[in-house]
Amino acid sequence: MKKIFLLAFFLLSICIFSQVSIFEARKTTDRAVVEKFIRDYPNHPAVPELKQRALSLRYGGSSTVAKPTIKPMTEEKIEKTSTVGTSAAKGQPSERAKNTAAVLTSLLNNDPNKKESIVQFVNKSKCNLIIKISGKKFYNLTVPANNQSYILVDKGSYNVSTSICDATYNQNKVFTKDVIITLNAPK
Repeated sequence: MKKIFLLAFFLLSICIFSQVSIFEARKTTDRAVVEKFIRDYPNHPAVPELKQRALSLRYGGSSTVAKPTIKPMTEEKIEKTSTVGTSAAKGQPSERAKNTAAVLTSLLNNDPNKKESIVQFVNKSKCNLIIKISGKKFYNLTVPANNQSYILVDKGSYNVSTSICDATYNQNKVFTKDVIITLNAPK
């Protein structure tokens, strides 16, 4: 009887001491420990924070928060940045302004023989996206979280790829007219 009691006590103590505490999960640099705590206690209030920590440990990122540096503006800096929509040095329209003008011209032009099509991406996820469009030409487009962005591409066949919150999106698309592509968060 004594042996059974000691064996039960030994097995119970192994189970108790194998549990990961919240303090261990927060201060460890081992991703497996953090993931074990998330798996064992999915309803704990610290789980969202620990999920971010596990991702940063997985991809080698730092879990420290970025701290901005604040510098006073000089008159020279204000003059350089005060010309909205133009490049400060030359007084010429910026690339963004040129792109916006080209998209508006294409929208208002009903010519079916135009060489370009407008591709609008709607991002319905909580992650910022960098969309790569490769084909005849190569394009990169950033789309903020829960926002939309557009690009003017030459008509033709393209491969559209991005990573939506660690889920990959890769599709072959043929752009012959203006389109809207909506990207949702992974389930």
